[in-house]
Amino acid sequence: MDTNSGHDIKNKYILSTDRKFTNDEKALIWEKPLSHKLSEEEIRICNEVKRNWHRGEMKIANLLLEGDAGSGKTQLAKALSANFGIPYTKVTCFADMDKSDIVGAILPVITTDKLDRISEDNQVALKALYDSDGFQSATEILVDALGISQEQAASKIKYLIRLTEEYSKDEVVEYRFYPSEIVRAYRNGYLLEIQEPTVIRDAAVLMVLNSALELDGSINLPTEIIHRHPDCIVIITTNRNYLGCRPLNESLRDRIQHTEKMDLPSKEIMVERAIAKTGFKNHYILETFAEAIIVLDKTAKANGIKGVAGMRSYFYWVDAVANGTSIKESLYHKVIYKITTDYEEIKMLEDALKTHGIIEQLDQLESEAKKKPKDVAEIKTWDDIDESDTVVGPKKYTDEDTIALRKSQNSEDSPSQYADNMGETESSESGENGYPKYHMLSQKVKSEDEKKEELKFRKKLNKEAREIVTTSIHKRIKLIVHRPEWDIESAEEYVKLCNSLMPVVREIARKTIPILEHEVPTEFAKNNYYGSKFQSDSVVYKDFRYFSKKLPPNEAPSLVVGLRVDESASMSAFGRLEAAKRAVVAVYEFCHMCNIPILVYGDTADVSKLEQMSIFSYSDFEKDNYSNRYRLMKIRGRSNNRDGMALRIIAERLLTTTQQTKLLISISDGQPKAMDNYSGDYAINDMKKTISEFERKGITFLAAAIGQDKDVISQIYGGDRYLDITNLDELPSKLVKIISRYL
Repeated sequence: MDTNSGHDIKNKYILSTDRKFTNDEKALIWEKPLSHKLSEEEIRICNEVKRNWHRGEMKIANLLLEGDAGSGKTQLAKALSANFGIPYTKVTCFADMDKSDIVGAILPVITTDKLDRISEDNQVALKALYDSDGFQSATEILVDALGISQEQAASKIKYLIRLTEEYSKDEVVEYRFYPSEIVRAYRNGYLLEIQEPTVIRDAAVLMVLNSALELDGSINLPTEIIHRHPDCIVIITTNRNYLGCRPLNESLRDRIQHTEKMDLPSKEIMVERAIAKTGFKNHYILETFAEAIIVLDKTAKANGIKGVAGMRSYFYWVDAVANGTSIKESLYHKVIYKITTDYEEIKMLEDALKTHGIIEQLDQLESEAKKKPKDVAEIKTWDDIDESDTVVGPKKYTDEDTIALRKSQNSEDSPSQYADNMGETESSESGENGYPKYHMLSQKVKSEDEKKEELKFRKKLNKEAREIVTTSIHKRIKLIVHRPEWDIESAEEYVKLCNSLMPVVREIARKTIPILEHEVPTEFAKNNYYGSKFQSDSVVYKDFRYFSKKLPPNEAPSLVVGLRVDESASMSAFGRLEAAKRAVVAVYEFCHMCNIPILVYGDTADVSKLEQMSIFSYSDFEKDNYSNRYRLMKIRGRSNNRDGMALRIIAERLLTTTQQTKLLISISDGQPKAMDNYSGDYAINDMKKTISEFERKGITFLAAAIGQDKDVISQIYGGDRYLDITNLDELPSKLVKIISRYL
């Protein structure tokens, strides 16, 4: 078996040695990274295609790669582009594709000489629209091309419509056909990967593809009939037995000349690829991990478990451990929870690992990998203000500003012994309800580079937060953004809370994740010149924009969550703080299971005259590392609350994300109240204006009221944005269920 680098066969399988490519086409020919390793499938396909390339009807130009997610189908397709010396392109199919997605679109244009006369930014916008492939809405195209917000893009489109009408006044509007990626590959002789055609519902679309796969096939365009380029290679890649996927159309399958069943490679090849991909070279660990993946994959298939343990899971598990993450803990988050979150199914997988002795091997590796922390730990209190954060005079720190913990390693309950005990992970154990226990990482001392990076990020947050409020009534308020540090006690508290909540969270995630994996688009882009749905109400405008077109699905959930926690002093009463922490933990874990970006901020007011507003950044989607979850245990009741300012800062932070749905949830026990008369109607009106302003920009607000001022909170947010939590024990599950509905 040849597992050498793919560079060793360079030029051996070039199909058309005398063919000339443009610079743009050369850029489409895939360059193999140094980490690429040859596989049996790659060599077999190359030999078959090369051997039959000039054999007329025996030519092999249609291939099918069928296998689980992460089995390397797309990687193989790209490698073939490099081997054959043919430009690579791809199309990802979705359920509601219509013929226009396969063929292309007719769009209005203004002439080149007139285009040159308009401003540069408008030229960029129009060219982006003209050059689009028809798979994005006009708004999304301008967002990508100009780097503007959705709202700005919508305004820009309206302006461009008026502009093109003005330049086309008293003239017949010119229309131009813009071919799809499929037509481009078909005409120019590219290697085309068609991903997941099994999800397509429209039989007419399948008929077009069916005709195109003929070696001497053709495609009827509105302007011409094009014939298949002799160098065009079509590779269909599809997953096996996935929800939403149907068996491959028999006519399509009949036109395939070579098929590869993509399974996990051998353990030796998995190790080779992991070394090349991650740079981690501990062969014993790599072989143990590979054996675990193989066992999990076989067990999942044998028991009808829908998820997949593939090469992606293997690479991410290795990479996590190479960077210091717990072996057993990352097994769950990188591998097992990707396969399933169902308790019974997890138990099957764990039993399989135990039967093969892999759990014992992982325990041994975990024990050997433990590192003792230094015997001195220094912890700053949350209200210590770094010189770089304050907007007033500098503050010098003394030894009294910090707490130093020092014990001998042999003394009872020494920090190092305690850390050693906390570092042990036994993910295969079961909790009281039979669910696997949730475990934590050992605390490790930050390097100087990590400290500098954290300081840089905190400065960035402070700068941005202060800029956000400069045009509001809070512009004179002295603001500091903190990034609380976690300690052993925080981690221990988190583990305890998390283990009690995970059964509920996993059950909701188990029902939600399958929906996300096969998300079907429900939104239509209206006022198009082509599409699958006719808009009769648009005919009156006589602009030919009579159609709406279903937007393609996203690869990841189009949702981002911002969680704001009121840290006023009253939160410490009646179990509210504990309820808030439980809710935050539940939401945080659920979002991570579903790959939903999440931001968790707390806030309080009037700590001192020099710090009138305090923001606590516990988790931020821009810097989302594993230890963020332990920071959450630093949430506490502190002083007053300036709600409008906090909501404004978090809402602006959410607007920087690309997700379509931006959900901001506020957990609060009372109405706003801070010094300098920020209370009563003045504060309430500020909150209402803030909510109204950011709702227009696309933020969805929801308030979870857990205190005595529920009527006031309902009045501020409105009945449809208000959640009355009378029973605090219900808060975690209610919030998680609400978030799942937004998916």
